[in-house]
Amino acid sequence: MASSNAPAQDNERSNLLDENEQLRTALESALEDNANLADDRDRLLQRVAVLVRELQSAKQTGDLIAAASSLRERDRSDELVRSAESEELQVAFEELQVLAEELEVANTSLEQANDELEARVEARTSEVNAINAALCRTELRLKTLLDGMPQLVWRSRDGGRWTWSSPQWEAFTGLSIDYSRDLGWIEALHPDDRNVAAEAWERVEQQGYLSFEARIRNAQTGKYRYFQTRASPVRTPEGNVLEWLGTSTDIDDIIRLQEQQAVLMDELQHRTRNLMAVVQAVMTRTLRGTHSLDDFRRCIEARMGALARAQGLLSRRGVHRVTFDALLREELGAHLDLDADGNATQVTLKGPSGVPLESSLVQTFALAFHELVTNAVKYGALSSQTGHLAVCWHVASADQKTEQLHVDWRETGVVNLPAPGDKPRGGGYGRELIERALPYQMGAQTSFAFLSDGVHCTIKVDVPQSGT
Repeated sequence: MASSNAPAQDNERSNLLDENEQLRTALESALEDNANLADDRDRLLQRVAVLVRELQSAKQTGDLIAAASSLRERDRSDELVRSAESEELQVAFEELQVLAEELEVANTSLEQANDELEARVEARTSEVNAINAALCRTELRLKTLLDGMPQLVWRSRDGGRWTWSSPQWEAFTGLSIDYSRDLGWIEALHPDDRNVAAEAWERVEQQGYLSFEARIRNAQTGKYRYFQTRASPVRTPEGNVLEWLGTSTDIDDIIRLQEQQAVLMDELQHRTRNLMAVVQAVMTRTLRGTHSLDDFRRCIEARMGALARAQGLLSRRGVHRVTFDALLREELGAHLDLDADGNATQVTLKGPSGVPLESSLVQTFALAFHELVTNAVKYGALSSQTGHLAVCWHVASADQKTEQLHVDWRETGVVNLPAPGDKPRGGGYGRELIERALPYQMGAQTSFAFLSDGVHCTIKVDVPQSGT
C-alpha cells in the first residue's frame, strides 16, 4: 500500500519544489528592479546636488556681476544660463519624484508578493509536513508488520535482483542485507534448487507472478527447510513494473506431514488388507468350530470384539507401537474387573511395561489372548473359586542384535480337566492360534500343554527394534 502511494507523493513534492522555484525567481527579479530604481534615485540625487552647487556658485557669480555696472551684457548671459539650469533642475526634480513614486509602487508590490509567497510557502510546508507525518506513520506500521511476520520478506527488480531483505531473512540465513542484494540471496538456497528459482524468474513475464518451492539453509542448525516463495509486481498507474514484493514461507512441517500422511495411508491400507484376511480366517474357523447359528453368533461377536479392541489400541498409539502389557490388560479387562495394576482376585500379572509388539501382528496376538482368556473363564482357572491365573513376562537377548519377549501363561487349581484324547473345549481355536498362527506369522516359539492342575502356555517372540 505504501509502495503504490509513493509515485503520487513524489509528484506532489516535485510540483511544490517547482512552484517554490518560480516564486523565488519572481522575488529575485523584483529585488533586482528595486535595486535598479534605487540606483537611478541615487544618480538623480547626485545630479540634483551638483545642480544645487552649480546654482549656488552661479548665484554668487551673479551678485558680483550685478555690482559691476560695466558688465551688464555678461549679466544678461548669466541670467540665461541660470534660467536654463533652473529649468533643468526642475525637470530633474520631477523625474526624481516620478522615480520615487515608481519605487514606492514597486516596494508595495514586492511586499505584497513577499506576503503571498510566505503564505503559500507556509501552506505548502504544512501540506508537506502532513504528508511526511502520514508517510512516517505508514512506514512505522509497515515496519512493525514486516518485523512481526514469520515470513521472510524481500524486494527485487526484474530477474530476481534483490534490493532489500527483511531482518527475518538475515536471522534465518545468516546473510546480511548488503550480501543478499542483487543475486547474493541465491547462496542460501540448496544447490539442487537454484535452477528452480532461476526458471521461476524466467516465467514471471508470462505468468504475471512468481511462485516456486525451494530449500533454504538455516544458519543456526545448518539444515535446509522447504520454503514456498511468492511475489507480485508493484506497478505504476500506467502499468509499468516498479519492483517485485515477495515472501518466503516455511512449509517444511507441512511437507513432512504430507510424507507422514502418505506413510500412514500405506500402513492403513496394509493393515486393512491384513484385517480383512484375519476376519475371513476367523469367520471360516468359527463356522467350522460351531454347531448352531446361535453358537456361531456368540463366538463371532466375541472374536470381533477382540479384534475391535486391538484396532482401538492401534488407532490410539500414534507414532508409538502397541505394547504387550497394554494388549494383555485390554483383553483381560474385557472379561474381568482389574485394579490399577491390572490384577484381579484370581489374576496376577508380573513383567515390565512398554515392551513393543510388531504392529502387523497385534491382531493375531490379540485373538490368541482372547481365546486363552475366554477358555480360562469358561473352563479353566477363572471358572471356579479355586483357580488362579499368573501371567509373567520378561525380555531376554536372543543374540547380539535381537531381543525376545518371553511370556509364561500358567493356570492352577483347575478341576475337571479334559482327559487325554478328548475333544478340546472351546473348539481348540486358541491352541491352533498359539501353536500354528503365531509361529507362522510372527516366527514365535510356542508351547501349549494341559498339566495336572491347568493350562501352561509359553510364547517367545522377537521384539521389534527401535525405528523399524
